[in-house]
Amino acid sequence: MNFVYSWIVSSSLKTFLAACAISAAGLSVVSAQGLVYDHSEPMYFDEVAASKGVDSPGFGRGTAMVDLDNDGLLDLVVTCLGYPDHVYRQNQNGTFDLMNNTWSIPPTYNQSFGIIAADFDNDGDKDLYFPNGGFSGRWFGEGEINVFLRNDLNVSGAFVDISASSRACNLQVSNFGGTAFDYDNDGDLDLFLTSAMTSGSGLPPCEFYRNDGNMKFTNMAAFAGIIHGGDFRHCGAADYNNDGYVDVIVGSFFSSNLLYHNNGDGTFSEKAVAAGVSDPFRSFGAMFEDFNNDGWADVFIPKYYFSGTKPSSLFINNQDGTFRDISVSSNMTMQDDMGHNTADINADGYPDIFIGTGNPAWERLDKVKLMFPVRNSDSMGAREAGNALGLTAIGPSRGHGFAFGDIDNDGDVDVYGNHGGVSESFSTWGYNALYIAQGNSSNWMKVLLEGVMTNRDAIGARMKVEANDGREIWRVPSAGKGFCSTDSPIQHFGLGTATKADLLEIYWPSGLIQTYVDMQTKDQHDLRETGIHLNGTPSVGGQVAIGVVGARNAQVDIFYSPTQVYIPDPASHGVKRLGGSPTLQGSLTLTDKGLGRFTFDIPNDPNLSGTSLFVQAVVTDVNNSGSIVVKTNAVELAIP
Repeated sequence: MNFVYSWIVSSSLKTFLAACAISAAGLSVVSAQGLVYDHSEPMYFDEVAASKGVDSPGFGRGTAMVDLDNDGLLDLVVTCLGYPDHVYRQNQNGTFDLMNNTWSIPPTYNQSFGIIAADFDNDGDKDLYFPNGGFSGRWFGEGEINVFLRNDLNVSGAFVDISASSRACNLQVSNFGGTAFDYDNDGDLDLFLTSAMTSGSGLPPCEFYRNDGNMKFTNMAAFAGIIHGGDFRHCGAADYNNDGYVDVIVGSFFSSNLLYHNNGDGTFSEKAVAAGVSDPFRSFGAMFEDFNNDGWADVFIPKYYFSGTKPSSLFINNQDGTFRDISVSSNMTMQDDMGHNTADINADGYPDIFIGTGNPAWERLDKVKLMFPVRNSDSMGAREAGNALGLTAIGPSRGHGFAFGDIDNDGDVDVYGNHGGVSESFSTWGYNALYIAQGNSSNWMKVLLEGVMTNRDAIGARMKVEANDGREIWRVPSAGKGFCSTDSPIQHFGLGTATKADLLEIYWPSGLIQTYVDMQTKDQHDLRETGIHLNGTPSVGGQVAIGVVGARNAQVDIFYSPTQVYIPDPASHGVKRLGGSPTLQGSLTLTDKGLGRFTFDIPNDPNLSGTSLFVQAVVTDVNNSGSIVVKTNAVELAIP
């Protein structure tokens, strides 16, 4: 292998050798100040789709890599224009079986452009939503009705078509893609869909559906301010200004992109120009990703080549509601961008960019931009690495949907690529690729979240790992990302050369903050939303209600103290937040849904007036001896 990286350090010899290695990889090193902190080493991939039974030839678009039957193995959902989509179940030996008939997947011959795999009814399994149409509205004058499948595998062994009853598929609009997120923080997932130009209806606005529960949705687009017409491609969702509400960015093919800022009252305001990401013309999507790991979502916008004006765009979040364009300085390039997604495929902690050059007129190699941070700045650089890593093994193709996850459960991120050209133009069909990572010496940790007050998939939960090399690494679960694909919900934290994860902190959309210390690396942690919140107004001799969420049927002990501390406890992986000698106020058992309510009696002591008491809960999952005992966040009872 001729693709070698070194971690650049202060030693002049090591700095020189690292600079040579980076130069050999195609990156110019200008000065000591411009050198990068590189926490990575080579990661090679083997292409195994045919041997595993998932080369799935056809006209591919979006892809999902999720566990559909809850057997602990990641399965695949593969869309195909003009032909039935394919749903594959992974076997214990790593091969896959086509499950369309067995699982009652309807054989629809539609123009499927993507797949949003998410637990829309919070019952513990992934439902499937297929945005359909794409270019069909332009070709045939009208769009196609989308397909919505409820996952009932644990009940009847099949999926159920709820397209009509859901009220989220009843408009014959041409959709390129979409994303799922909880816009009102009510604990269930809503749907945003991008609409494309049709010869009959002109330039429609995007669609937006509120989840009302029981798999029923209400079209809220007009009320919410989703009213801007255009010829849109793909979109992404994230809380870009960290105000607690998820926002949406939309790529526009013929005009300016849209940035819908969530106002927190059920409406959105369009802010693309003000934020600096309008970036007009030939955007084949727009997506959020925290490339520089500062806890603020950045933006990548794939550009279709015929714009002829600029490369694909990379914007860094200025943390004030605006972004700055670093496309040129970061070495973004110009190609036929259609497919796109991001994932940390070399486990250095920094998300990398995959680009599918899906031009229907010709085949080209997919692009892989390995991202790295620039020293003494919050900026990023990129180097082309697809060939060196083995991620172009199938040769030139028409790439679209990429999905990422540890499909063989060995600790590395694997890649599934969905390829193919124009529907039913058989000269353009393609074979798909499954790239299995061969590993490197980088450290890693995986986390699977389950929401309780938050939506069960924990979509929108912001997760921070602090490694013992001083870095922060951020991840956020999503569904409908890049070219309308869905990655594994198991979040992978590549730690590079770091040997420990000193801290893991989860910022839930519910407002709870969950903290762990000294977490085991090279392992997966399944964590349920756990914490306490206050209901009521404290007073001397009065009562307040303490709401508790955590593991199902967990044992909870409630403690309080007049002093607050922050003392990490590596033995329990928690944080002690009560000083002095905390008083045990009482105990309770959570319900089978993981919910509880505790009545806290404030002592009738006049000396408490004008002071505060601090409350912390210790939550023990009595049904799982291997689980971590959770010490919750602390709430303050400020007594007037």
